Amino acid sequence: MDIERDTPSLGYLLKRLREKKHFTQAEVIEKSGLDRSPSYISALETNKTSPTIEELDKLTVLYGTTLFDVISEFKGVDKNWEFKPNADVQLLFYFYQSLEGARKTAALEFVQFMAEKQMMEKRKGEG
Repeated sequence: MDIERDTPSLGYLLKRLREKKHFTQAEVIEKSGLDRSPSYISALETNKTSPTIEELDKLTVLYGTTLFDVISEFKGVDKNWEFKPNADVQLLFYFYQSLEGARKTAALEFVQFMAEKQMMEKRKGEG
C-alpha cells in the first residue's frame, strides 16, 4: 500500500487478485493472452509499469472481476451509487441471489468461464 494514501496501489490490487486465483505470473500471461513475458506481471505488481486499459480489462476478466471494480478500489471510489440494471441483468441477479453456497460459486465460475471462452474465440478470429 502507498503510505501517502489509504487506497491500495494498482500493483497491489493486481497481485492480490492473482493470488486469490492461485495463478503464477506465467499462468496469467498464458491464460490472459497478453503478448508479454511473465516478468511483465511482476513489473505491474511492483508498480514499475502500468497496463493499458485493454491489458487491464483482460486481467480483470481473468481474475473474475471488472475494470470498474478495480479502478474504483484503486481510486477509492465509494460503491454506494444508484444502479438500475437492464432486464437481463435483473434476471441474472434474481437467479444468482436465489442460490446458496457452492452453487453461487459455481454460477460465478461458469459466467467467468463463458467470458474467457468468448475472449479466446475473439482472439482466434483476429489471428
